[in-house]
Amino acid sequence: MPKQGSGTILLVEDEPLLRELGETILRQAGYTVITVADSKGLQAMVREYPGNVDLLLSDVVMPDASGPALVRIAKERWPEARVLYMSGYSDSELKDLEKDADFLQKPFTPSELTSKIAEILRK
Repeated sequence: MPKQGSGTILLVEDEPLLRELGETILRQAGYTVITVADSKGLQAMVREYPGNVDLLLSDVVMPDASGPALVRIAKERWPEARVLYMSGYSDSELKDLEKDADFLQKPFTPSELTSKIAEILRK
């Protein structure tokens, strides 16, 4: 996969294998990737990470907080960050998503993920 990405992505995913896979795919595409597993990790990241975040990539359904709740926390620190939600749930089951956020249905391929992110960051 050629490197075409630039920017920093904050990946919020509670499943360790999916988090690691997502991080690998995004790094190979050229992005700087920060990963967190839950709301505590996100809150620590918001306090401690000195840089900017260009895109928040979050699962919608998390064990300790919803994706939208996590995005609200991150947006307090990085209000300009774009948002891409991902979920295995159907669109009709997903409520509370911001109208300006994008959505990617699981399962998806690495190229679908990186293409969607590139499209969002070009907006």
